[in-house]
Amino acid sequence: MGYEITPLWQGVRYVFMALLAIGFAAAGLTVAKLLYGLTLGYGKPTFDNLGERVRGFFVYVLGQARVIREPAGMVHLFIFWGFLILQVETIEYMIRGLFFDFHFSKFIGFKAYSVLLFTQDIFGLVVLVAMCVAAFRRYVIRPKHSIPSVDAAVIIFLISMLMVTKFVANGAEILLNPTAEALGHDPAWTPIAGWTAGMFAKMGFGEGTLEVFYHTGYLIHLFIVGFFANYIPRGKHLHLIGAMPNVFFRKLQPVGSLYPIDMEDENAESFGANSLEELSWKQLLDTYACTECGRCEHYCPAFNTGKALNPMQIVHKLKMHIKERGEEHFKGVMPNQQQDEEKEWEPLVGGVISKEELMACTTCGACVGNCPVFIEHVDTIVDMRRYIALMEADFTPEVSRTFRNMENNSNPWGISGSYRADWADGLEIPVVSELGSAPEYLFWVGCAGSFDDRQKKVTESFAKILKAADISFAILGTEEGCTGDPARRLGNEYLYWMLATGNIETLNAYGVNKIVTTCPHCFHTIGKEYPQLGGNYEVIHHTDFIASLIREKKIKLRPAAAAKVTYHDSCYIGRWNDSYDSPRDILKAVPGLQVQEMELNKRQSFCCGAGGGRMWMEEHEGKRVNIERTDQALATAPDAIAVACPFCMTMFDDGLKNREAEAIPLKDLAEIVADNLDVPETDENAPIPAAAE
Repeated sequence: MGYEITPLWQGVRYVFMALLAIGFAAAGLTVAKLLYGLTLGYGKPTFDNLGERVRGFFVYVLGQARVIREPAGMVHLFIFWGFLILQVETIEYMIRGLFFDFHFSKFIGFKAYSVLLFTQDIFGLVVLVAMCVAAFRRYVIRPKHSIPSVDAAVIIFLISMLMVTKFVANGAEILLNPTAEALGHDPAWTPIAGWTAGMFAKMGFGEGTLEVFYHTGYLIHLFIVGFFANYIPRGKHLHLIGAMPNVFFRKLQPVGSLYPIDMEDENAESFGANSLEELSWKQLLDTYACTECGRCEHYCPAFNTGKALNPMQIVHKLKMHIKERGEEHFKGVMPNQQQDEEKEWEPLVGGVISKEELMACTTCGACVGNCPVFIEHVDTIVDMRRYIALMEADFTPEVSRTFRNMENNSNPWGISGSYRADWADGLEIPVVSELGSAPEYLFWVGCAGSFDDRQKKVTESFAKILKAADISFAILGTEEGCTGDPARRLGNEYLYWMLATGNIETLNAYGVNKIVTTCPHCFHTIGKEYPQLGGNYEVIHHTDFIASLIREKKIKLRPAAAAKVTYHDSCYIGRWNDSYDSPRDILKAVPGLQVQEMELNKRQSFCCGAGGGRMWMEEHEGKRVNIERTDQALATAPDAIAVACPFCMTMFDDGLKNREAEAIPLKDLAEIVADNLDVPETDENAPIPAAAE
């Protein structure tokens, strides 16, 4: 014979369950407001590439792949899985609020139910321990990007109380039901609850006291569940609702490619985003998915050098704006669409988010690449930049000059295009227009490689490597134009469209299929964004190309002077294109060179500061990004610094001069390889020197 609930306690349960139902109804209204916010954005959910989306859900949601690669990731994994498993117990608790004798054992059998309770019991302890670890880390260790907020403290306390009340209620229930049959399961399968029961027994609690512990523990547990239902949609843990769908509907276009806009749309009244209606529903969902973990700001070069930009705050401000719209729409519970449409809302640009925040972004992708829930910060920032550029034409003088140079001369320097191939004078480099057919590879030189005196040396070095490997290649010469990357990322989509369509027309006319380039920005733009305009080519960055030549033994390398070389990962071949091994393989292939890493490398690499059009803008706030990255490189005490991007070359060159460290050689990987080709040595191909003592 087991414990039988008294009419008084059953009445209390009925009243409580009625209040809980009201609480869930209130939570449902809050969620409805949030869903309304998503309807403000354009577009609708897409289920394309369903297999990839399902795979991603298993890997990134259930497997927490992006979470566990961070120091506290495993703690979160245990909390997540504990929460999932314990929901079964919570559902059973709620059913038993109305039907006291209900147990899932009636459906799955006694043994299976005992195993289920064992899993719940163990995970309850795991979650409780994880909460203690999380509290210690957040409020005692206090890592740089962890925010010790009151909101987080409330969540940690409430989750801990969920576990405590669960063990209290289950422990008391074991003592109130002396047999397994009466209990509904074998108590040996719930060791933690059994330990709690043992503690109660040692204290000599009678049936009356145990009854109070059982029911109050049970009711407090459900009260916290009801509180969570209303608290979660209103606080930072909204991600418990938004993260799963955000991962499932994540952007599957080529990583780092911006959303295109139709510049030929004659019906478009505005370009860019200055209101929620001008962002996609998915961009709005991004804000609900934010875990406020701080990873984006932790790795953001702008934020870490004292700029106005904080990518997490960009997302947070948009989320608050969406919630405000939802609250207004549901005032008085009943929707009033007409009232909502007639109200003047604060603009996104210069209102919700300042222009200084938007223009500080280097589009390096550190925020996107490190976000555990696939928020696309850069797309949203660039969409608002597009409004600044295309609708307000609000540029700084240096940006206006850069746009003018690109429009008039198809390069940011404003140098006449007639000089674009001058670097090749006397080098016997073939030009496509002089050939009867397209070569196997088109060497896309890029603006920096054509006009910047320092980068011309890199261009010549790569051409030397191509010749040494007997590669069939040619250049466009004066027919090559700027890819438009700086214009697009600064928001001037129209200028980008003009430049890109012109280049695509030229490339298609010559039947070009394969392109190799020394510029990561040209590589990324042509390879990932030109297909949006009908330009489909196989594009290879020179680091991957050189690494393949070495592997295939098409070029041989001789020993270099012994040197410790520190390599800097370019954002546009590293994070945006996941190419980390080839550059390092190249350095390792040169006998005598020792590769060493900065503290922030590969996925966590720190931007040089030139991306997103920032190459052409002054920095007026905080420490300059390139100086910060130069300091990080110098901290490794290198004999030489290696890069693989013309923008990075310029920024490091400036940084080394600023730190009076010009004696340390700064080389592109192509130069290092060309200098150490196993060919007769001349003054122009001497090995890379070590730093002076």
